Amino acid sequence: MLFVYSAIDCHDKADIRAKNNASHIKYVYEYGLKVVHAGPLVCDDGTSPIGTLIIVEAPNRKAVQKFIDDDPYVTAGLFSQISLIAWDKKTS
Repeated sequence: MLFVYSAIDCHDKADIRAKNNASHIKYVYEYGLKVVHAGPLVCDDGTSPIGTLIIVEAPNRKAVQKFIDDDPYVTAGLFSQISLIAWDKKTS
């Protein structure tokens, strides 16, 4: 099953993002869930990060919630809001 994990950064927390970026990226790709798509959400300037979007394949919501709970960005307090939604990707 596919799940969309999206999060919005707390205002003025760019230092937390910068400090934890390498560990977050390593964590996402080494955790063990299949990453379908991942990357930063950005401002309209196309470069300034304001959040995170990750689509993963997982057996259930509980597995993805554990993945989120242990994400270095989450444990460092980067996000002001987090969303986890199941996704039914249609290919027609």
